[in-house]
Amino acid sequence: MGGPMTQHIPHATLETVEIGEQPVTLRFMTEDDAAILLAFAQMLPPHDLIFLHRDITQTEEVSAWIEDLEHGLEGVILAVAADGNVLGYSSVSRSPLSWNRHIAELRVLVGEPGRGHGLGRALTAEAFRIAEDLGVRKMVAQMTIDQQGAIHTFKRLGFTSEALLHDHVMDEDGTTLDLVIMSQDVFAFEHTLAHLED
Repeated sequence: MGGPMTQHIPHATLETVEIGEQPVTLRFMTEDDAAILLAFAQMLPPHDLIFLHRDITQTEEVSAWIEDLEHGLEGVILAVAADGNVLGYSSVSRSPLSWNRHIAELRVLVGEPGRGHGLGRALTAEAFRIAEDLGVRKMVAQMTIDQQGAIHTFKRLGFTSEALLHDHVMDEDGTTLDLVIMSQDVFAFEHTLAHLED
């Protein structure tokens, strides 16, 4: 399961979806996307950035993240509007450890202009296709208890709660928040998605 992640993924083109009557392209992030990703991150409220492993509001962190994609442990899908701006992204991060290589962490981040139109669901669906191609069997997502919109969306997509960790997250102001950990079986996801589309 080593090597660049894009070598394992046959979905190179991905798709174009309609979000609020505008076409949005879902595609893999490349080294040419540093500037538009940085602009997207700098528009987000601090709370949306809590769970990221990198501070993608900083140029050097975005550059380092893009370089890390070449190691094959992570795949990132951008949602790009017709004007070239990023509306959101999803990422699949797989552990380098052999004992939990079947598990990946899913992150989905959608900016305010892209919310409420099904973009998060579309990004999640593409992320699960990446996970299946990589041999991942279980996807895990983390969010704070106040992110009820995200929790509701993940539940509709078949995720179940595995744990609630009290005061596990601290924001920039020093306020602590409860952390919800949810998971979904990768092979069950397509069935769940098909049921929603019926």
